[in-house]
Formats: sequence, structure tokens, C-alpha cells
Amino acid sequence: MEKPPSAEPQNRYGETGGENVVDVPLDDLCHYRGKVAEDIISEDGALLLPRGSDIPLMLRTMPGITKTLRRWNREFIPVQVSSDITEEEFEAVLRAIEPKTRMLDPGLARRAIDQVEEVYSRISENGHSREGMETLEKEADRLARDVMRSPQILLCLGKVKDSDEYTFIHSLNVALLSGYLASILHPGDEELVKTMTFGGLLHDLGKAKVPQEILNKPGRLTSEEFEIMKTHSIHGMVSAVASGVSDRRLLSVVRSHHERWGGDGYPDGLRENRISIHARIAAVADVFDALTAKRVYKDPMRSREAVSMILESSGSSFDGAIVRALLLSVGLYPPGTVVELSDYSVGVVTGVRNKDLLRPQVCLSVDSRGRRPESPAIIDLSLGTDLFIRRSLNDMGKGVVYGRTES
Repeated sequence: MEKPPSAEPQNRYGETGGENVVDVPLDDLCHYRGKVAEDIISEDGALLLPRGSDIPLMLRTMPGITKTLRRWNREFIPVQVSSDITEEEFEAVLRAIEPKTRMLDPGLARRAIDQVEEVYSRISENGHSREGMETLEKEADRLARDVMRSPQILLCLGKVKDSDEYTFIHSLNVALLSGYLASILHPGDEELVKTMTFGGLLHDLGKAKVPQEILNKPGRLTSEEFEIMKTHSIHGMVSAVASGVSDRRLLSVVRSHHERWGGDGYPDGLRENRISIHARIAAVADVFDALTAKRVYKDPMRSREAVSMILESSGSSFDGAIVRALLLSVGLYPPGTVVELSDYSVGVVTGVRNKDLLRPQVCLSVDSRGRRPESPAIIDLSLGTDLFIRRSLNDMGKGVVYGRTES
């Protein structure tokens, strides 16, 4: 291969079906992830590197490869650059934005998850959990205070790794997002934020009475199984009352979060403003998290696709004002979305600034030449830069995995 005229990596877009191919100097290979774009052949016809060789793996398993290539007068390797963001790189993004964007206390989140699980367990056995409910309310108050200080709530939501924990992490996520939407709809109303955060933790309480084989069935429910599933809203309200919950706002969240604006929800077929504002907020939060979560029977939907689906149902299934609050909260490119910019750099959206939904803040993980910088750079597309988003590539989903506390 003839050496490019510059020592800088050379982009060759479109040469392999639209992929980004870069001629990379051997000394810079350690800054790239991707695969060798074409067979590397020696002058006497020997295959030095086959097309498709993984660059990081090659450098680890063949530490002397660069010396070998130089002996055959090779100074550059054509690399099909990978724009994927790994879990480790996403965690680096979270660390990079932490000083500027306050994240949720993971210890607080973990305690809330554990307490939800404790309440569910007691209700499953006894039908109520009075002491557990009092403790859970205190955890909800702490969570609500964090919600009011967290400007990018999607990056605080928990990822579901274990299907056994889905219900409890889902309850946390609905609590966080419900509280956050309440703060957008009614700024300064701390009481509403607290109510919605606690209500989110309680909303699926009745699933403690639904058989596990139905909750975790890896396929479509039969009509009979779905009817059993639908009973969870009534079971939840009964269990909440038995556990000492008397606040009608909280009870409406538990009973009515599956009611729909057009009247085709359950259990009571309520419509429009006959559904409490608390249940309407929880409904949007519940559906968004359910769509973007990994389950035994489905892969997670991208956050952007989930927002689009909820937007399409505004005014039919969901209160339009709450859907607009969701859109203002997460933007057209929700936090966690991996995007490619107009200069072919790649980064993770970390939030919306200046209410410009098309030009969010992005934490770059791959520069315009395909290199992985030592530390991510944060740019705000709304501040007059010429850069814009070319396309959405992927979705890192929720930002945090809350591991089990050590016993």
C-alpha cells in the first residue's frame, strides 16, 4: 500500500458500503477500535494480516505486529473504524459529566430498590407491609430531593441486568421519572415531586400478587393471563390501603396508572381529566421505562424511538401536556443516545441545553478521524457551532447499574 502524503490519518468515507475507513499510522493504532479493512499482503505475496482482524485484539495477541509490518515497508493500515461506544466508555462519559451534571446517589437508589423488594415480599406473604411502607416513604423523600437536583434524569435511571430485579428497578425508574416530570410541569412544587416519587415506587405494588410465571413469561400472554395481569392495579390499591397508605393521590397512581386518555385503559375505563394528574404522569413514566427496558420477552427500545411512540399517542393514550414535558425533559435525542456528528465524530448525548431539542450537549468519545481520546470532550451544539447531528447510531440506554448491596 502506498503511503499517504500526510502523517495524519486519512478518511476514506464510502469505500466499504458507507463505513468510515481510515489509513492509520502504525504508531496510532492503539487509539483506534475497529477492524483491518483489507488484506495486508507482503511484497512476495504472503498474507500479513487478513481483512476483518480486530485491531485491539491484534495488538494484544500480536505485540510484535507493528515491527513485522515495518519490515515489509508498511507504515499505514486501512482501518474500518468502529463507532460503537462500549460500557466502559459510557461510564467514562458519566464520570466526565459528573462535575457539571449531578448524578443520583447510587447508594440511595440501591436502598430504595431493596426496600421496594422488601415491601413486595411482605405483601406477597401477608397482604400488607405497614413497617416496610413507612421506611419506603422515607426513602422516597430522599429520592425526591435528589430528583429536584438532577438535571438529566435519564442518565440516573437504572439498567435491568437481571430479570428477577426488573419489577424493583422499574419501580425506581418510574419514581424518578414521575418526580422529574412533576418538577417540569409544576416548578417549585416540592410536595408534588415527593408524592409522584413515592407513587412511582408504589405503582406496581399489586404485581406482588401476580404469579411469577405470568410476570416473567418469555412470550405473549394469553387472554386469560392478561386478565390476571390486569388485576394488579386493584390488588395494589388494596395492599397499599392495608399497609397504611391513605393519601388519595398515591392510591390513584397505584389504581389508575393504566388508564388512558381516550378511555380504553383499565381497570375503570376513565378518560381525560377524570384520570387524576398523578396517574396521568405515572402512566407516561411507566410506559417510557417499560419500552426502554430489556425483558425476558423483548429487547429494549431505543429512547428516541420510545419518545416518538409516546408522542404519536399524545391526545389518544396520554395527556398531551405531560408528553410535552417528557419531550422538553429528554429532547429529540434523549441522554444516552449515541450520535454521529457532521464531521463524523461520535459521542453520547448528555442533555438538552437552551431548550434546543435538535442541538443537544454531546460528550465526544470518537474524534473526526476515528481516534479514541484519552478523556471525553463535552461540546454544546446549541452554542453556535457549525456541527450538527448526522444520524443516531445507538442507545446506551439508562446510565447506571445498581448492584446488590453486600451482605
